[in-house]
Amino acid sequence: MTGPARRYQHAAIAGAIVLAAAAAGSAAQHALVPACLFGLGVLVLTEAALREHRRLKRRRLEADWTRARALGHTPAPLTPCCLLNGHAEDIHDQNCTSGHTLAAFLDRIEQQHRRDE
Repeated sequence: MTGPARRYQHAAIAGAIVLAAAAAGSAAQHALVPACLFGLGVLVLTEAALREHRRLKRRRLEADWTRARALGHTPAPLTPCCLLNGHAEDIHDQNCTSGHTLAAFLDRIEQQHRRDE
């Protein structure tokens, strides 16, 4: 479950470290343009590592939540309830931890359609 995400995170961290060393070496030799470009690469790879960390953390939280549901507990929905929440108004992910499901969404649309007829 966590293998590829962890590898991507570690690769991005390693790349950021290498580019940071290259930026420092370029700056020490007064090559400012390559140093700035290496610095931009550091920023991009650092953001990629942080994104993978957030994704991995969310997957772990979802797995714990699902495990608790399978054991018969009723855990509170995660915050945000899914990855799409907050980005789209009424759209929820298939891994949504609240009561929003595709079936419930379709039922609500059908009820609205019946009322309009």
